Amino acid sequence: MADEDLYRQTLKLADADHARQQPFFLQLMTTSNHRPYTYPDGRIDIPSGDGREGAVKYTDHAITQFLQAARLKPWFDDTLFVFVADHTAGSAGVEDLPVSNYQIPLFIYAPKLIAPRDDNQLASQIDLAPTLLGLLGVDYTSTFFGRDLLKGDALPARVLIGNYQHLGLFDGKDLAILSPRGGMRVHEDALGNSRETTVTGDNPLVRRAIAYYQSAAYGFSRGLLAWKAEQQDVAARR
Repeated sequence: MADEDLYRQTLKLADADHARQQPFFLQLMTTSNHRPYTYPDGRIDIPSGDGREGAVKYTDHAITQFLQAARLKPWFDDTLFVFVADHTAGSAGVEDLPVSNYQIPLFIYAPKLIAPRDDNQLASQIDLAPTLLGLLGVDYTSTFFGRDLLKGDALPARVLIGNYQHLGLFDGKDLAILSPRGGMRVHEDALGNSRETTVTGDNPLVRRAIAYYQSAAYGFSRGLLAWKAEQQDVAARR
């Protein structure tokens, strides 16, 4: 499905919800910038099927057209638009977890609600949901491991990254890696010279990484992260 077709359908769904005075949450995943990298002819100056560069440029084109159409809608001024990648084009490299390959864009756009600004603080995808709920002014109880990036809490910087074999914690300078069979390493100056050292569980960054991943695994395996209604809510529905 070409991205422009996806966005056209999105506008129809948003219009229908708005007509019913129903707030909406719509999640889309672009597909044109995936293999085989095909898209409608005549949209950009790179032929369809020519590779990733053209597909990404077409996706940018489709997003532009989508926002231009959305600006004409009565729901535009009250809507948050969020554009975020799920991953980069590739995370493989000489290192197990090359930190630079895990940098993805995040744009939150609502010109009538949010003043334009750049924010270069360290963050992870898990921070997106609490940040959006904060922007919406929603009170909630959750088991989020993420944080509201705009709240201004003086919490330690951290980025959680991983692949099928290795789990990492990056603190803005060094990277701790947990690997199968109890492997523990630290990459000092991970975005620079990246010097790898084998360490023990006493290393502070490794201990912090273990705390994140092991507590998440514990909570997940025992159902502690699942949503459970408050007791008073249950009583009120009886």
